[in-house]
Amino acid sequence: MTDQSWRGTWWPAGEHDTACPGTLRYAEDGRLRLELIGGFNTEVRTPRPDGNGYSVSIESREIPIIHGVSGNERFTLLGNIDTHTSGLGFFDGEIVEQDWSANRALRGIHLQSLGEQVFTHGYLQLEGLLQWSNTSALDLTHVMEPGKVGGERRASTHEELERTAVFGDMKIGLRVRRSDFSLKNRPVSNRRFLESVEWATLKFELPAPVAYDAFDRVAKDLQDLLSLSAYAPCGALSRSLMYETSETHPGSRRGENEVEVMGRQIYRTTTGEDKSESSHRLFVFTLAEMDFPDIVPKWLDLKDRVRTGCEILFGLRYIGIGYVGTRLLGVASAAESVHTGLCSASTPMPKIEYRKLKRKLLDALEDEPDEIKEFVKNGLRNNPTYNDRVLELASIPDAEAVDRLLTDRSRWASMLKNARNDLAHANERSSRDPEATPAFWLLEVTYALLCLVLMSELGIGAEAQRSVLGRPRVNWASFQFKKFLHAKNEMDSPE
Repeated sequence: MTDQSWRGTWWPAGEHDTACPGTLRYAEDGRLRLELIGGFNTEVRTPRPDGNGYSVSIESREIPIIHGVSGNERFTLLGNIDTHTSGLGFFDGEIVEQDWSANRALRGIHLQSLGEQVFTHGYLQLEGLLQWSNTSALDLTHVMEPGKVGGERRASTHEELERTAVFGDMKIGLRVRRSDFSLKNRPVSNRRFLESVEWATLKFELPAPVAYDAFDRVAKDLQDLLSLSAYAPCGALSRSLMYETSETHPGSRRGENEVEVMGRQIYRTTTGEDKSESSHRLFVFTLAEMDFPDIVPKWLDLKDRVRTGCEILFGLRYIGIGYVGTRLLGVASAAESVHTGLCSASTPMPKIEYRKLKRKLLDALEDEPDEIKEFVKNGLRNNPTYNDRVLELASIPDAEAVDRLLTDRSRWASMLKNARNDLAHANERSSRDPEATPAFWLLEVTYALLCLVLMSELGIGAEAQRSVLGRPRVNWASFQFKKFLHAKNEMDSPE
């Protein structure tokens, strides 16, 4: 996507008489900026009790929805913040220019309120979705005939049926679409092209019309699924919504009722990034190994159980910069959160034995003050230690993959526990070693382990799990982590 802009007229929803000319700019990174000639008065004025004038609050009036028209196109801007106003004098001074930033824009509709339920479907295109779908609507055959050198190639298309998954009340469809073949002549360059384009789209549908943000969570969850499958961040290429036409929302002059969703995302590939099509990563697993109707509800259920841990985990890839210590603390916290979601029943002692032990201790303190009893009652817990939690996580994926990744599970768990405690509690031990490289390798192998855990919970086989170790980033991190452990063993061993 390249930068886009629309000149038009803009006004706060319900205040068309205050409309101002201006330009909406949509940057490649998803930023939305509305530049107005003139502006909207955001003062909050309250009449004085004595009737003599009014007081002006230091707080500004919020404008949650801004409407606009550019040619035949309607726009709704949401999450608006006044970033610059000039020319505003005291009291009734005139505004010369004003800039607004918007969190999201809906191109194709004037939404009347944030909760207005008019949207029937949502559509999403993700990086690599066509490759992940393991499907094509294009057919290319090579026909060899006796007596002819090279034979001939035949290209054709066919209609791909939509594959549908169900999760709760929501239907989620995957469809591969294509354009018809077209012949394009380039006489000056002495070229002629026969071209057809295909792409994959996800479709979301609920039984009744919903608000504009009703599909946000499932869209982000499926983005995470493809990022897990690729072991690399996959961005959203486009999002759109369909609405029911009515007197309030009549549709465009061409009868279209599709709304483009614009705005910043947690991750977006820009044209300036070095991500050529020829070197695009292969997926660890695709729909060649599983069925779409099975994997999607299984993933969405898993994501609900470990949501917090997954948000931290994938966030480390979507936002690829930051201090190593902060990111290591993040992956350590994600590990604990994922364990809590997957192994909530895990305890150091059987529950019956724990209750007996606690009862015995409290009986022995019968003559002690109440505050002592409360201290023991509240302090004694049958919860696993952090070390136990991460070791249990390491026992979930394929054993060979884990051993190749971590080299020594116990040493890895101990290092992660110490790093987490030092960073969370600012222990002096973390500042004694100025070398941050071991922390980086620890971060990388822990991230890889958590991905293996999620893959295992989805039923992804051992071969696919082991293939993660073939990724250059994982292979190098595992190798360096192993070298560090061996070097530390030599330093710690007596001469």
